[in-house]
Amino acid sequence: MIKKVEEEDLVCGTFIWRIHNFSKLKKYKHFSDVFVIGGYKWRVFIYPKGYNVDYLSVFLNVPETKTLPYGWNRYINHLHCLDNGYLVNDVCIVEVKVEVPTGIRILEDQETGDLMNFKGLGRIEKTFVPFLEEVCSSYPSLIDSQMKRSRTLVQCAFTALGRVLHFLKTTTAKDMNIDACQRLQLLWEALEAFKFDLAWLEPHVQSAFAMKKRAGIVNRLQEDVDALKNEIERRRAILAEAEADLEVAEGDLAEAQEEHFSKIDMDSELGYPLS
Repeated sequence: MIKKVEEEDLVCGTFIWRIHNFSKLKKYKHFSDVFVIGGYKWRVFIYPKGYNVDYLSVFLNVPETKTLPYGWNRYINHLHCLDNGYLVNDVCIVEVKVEVPTGIRILEDQETGDLMNFKGLGRIEKTFVPFLEEVCSSYPSLIDSQMKRSRTLVQCAFTALGRVLHFLKTTTAKDMNIDACQRLQLLWEALEAFKFDLAWLEPHVQSAFAMKKRAGIVNRLQEDVDALKNEIERRRAILAEAEADLEVAEGDLAEAQEEHFSKIDMDSELGYPLS
């Protein structure tokens, strides 16, 4: 029997995976995209033909199990079968609700594990505290929104916020490649689970995501410029070769004129013989 845990002690989230052209799937096993709930990465994978059974098998997977504490568990408490109408227009929809106890935490690569007290709310990664103090001074509702929650949940919430702020403060526009965008996406999804009012921050995050698109446009234009420069250099080389050939041809022409026509009056008529 699984003991029901109060929502206050959980971070909950739902992931929906739409699998199109389900009947045409050829692979034995299919994975969903990675998603983040409660600060942890998850994914779903299925066996369309079943795993040691004759019907669809669905599993919840943890891509990075080393980030989880000793004794962690996963539970799936309900599945629907395809015979009950859950395959519509050849689209299979898998919906997963994940509940993560808030008494666990993970460290990101940039975190030292050196914690310090943050406004009496809990112990937070030291490198995040200056950023948190700055935004909480401007947006007091960040603290107010967490006052009725458990200390553990508050620590997780402000750690998630600190990770996003740290990323935005330490990442430049030119750093926003595909990997950086994916990392920010994971951090942002984890932060959203804590139900802060993030209206003040979301435009900046979306702007950061847009950097990848802008960088892509700039990169493509740079490639076009480089290609045109290379083409100009190629044509300059051809022109230089043609000019050299022209110089040789002009020299040959001058020699021929000197040899064949130097003793001839070029203005005299050619005439014709009469006898």
